[in-house]
Amino acid sequence: MLLSILLLSLWAASPGGTVEVEVFVPLCDNALIVCGRQAAGDPRALDSNLYWGARYGAERFLSRAPGFVVKRRQDSPAGASVLRELVLERTAAPGERTVRLVLRAYAGDRIDAALEDFLRAASGASQADLVVWAGHDRLMDVPPPQVQPPPAATPRPVVVLACMSERYFGPVLQRLGARPVALTRTLMAPEAYLLEALASTVAKHGPTHAPALRTALVDAYARYQRIPPRAASSVFSRLEPATP
Repeated sequence: MLLSILLLSLWAASPGGTVEVEVFVPLCDNALIVCGRQAAGDPRALDSNLYWGARYGAERFLSRAPGFVVKRRQDSPAGASVLRELVLERTAAPGERTVRLVLRAYAGDRIDAALEDFLRAASGASQADLVVWAGHDRLMDVPPPQVQPPPAATPRPVVVLACMSERYFGPVLQRLGARPVALTRTLMAPEAYLLEALASTVAKHGPTHAPALRTALVDAYARYQRIPPRAASSVFSRLEPATP
């Protein structure tokens, strides 16, 4: 608890700047889970996919969310695992920092490549302030890939928005030395209003304040899923504060 308070104090006292959040979004794939109508589960259909182009998909929702501005949208060559990279910035209010979101849409049928890239980023290959997975929990289907952290790398704070991620991702992240700041306990929908809530909270409190992040996720999930806050609270793990 003391370390958490210290981190908050340093965050509040430090000058402005930009916080970078790297988000891995494997598109929903009807071959793995039920995504809804056929187009929502087409693993390469950016415009209609449940996790990217649908109403609460990452690009469609965030590109229209108040305070978010699209800075870059870049499609990849045919056959690439990453179909599109989208960079957005959330405008900082007084007392906040600007948050840059770098979202990568992976083809749903290349989810294993997404998983390996995510775990490598979490282990320290990424320089982002926060690394996020938002999609199907692939570790429910397959063993974790063997990922070696880069030499002298610093593991990153991590959020995993996927079904039962505490159970499936938690031990893997622990072995890599990464610090989870938000995980889940139950089945859930990894929709983009949760990314909006994360970005807004990071702007105010920084990327490692687990209690604030959890509160924001619970509030957003209750609002958009139209469920009681108590039910939404059961979805997200209660993680211990950082200790010295």
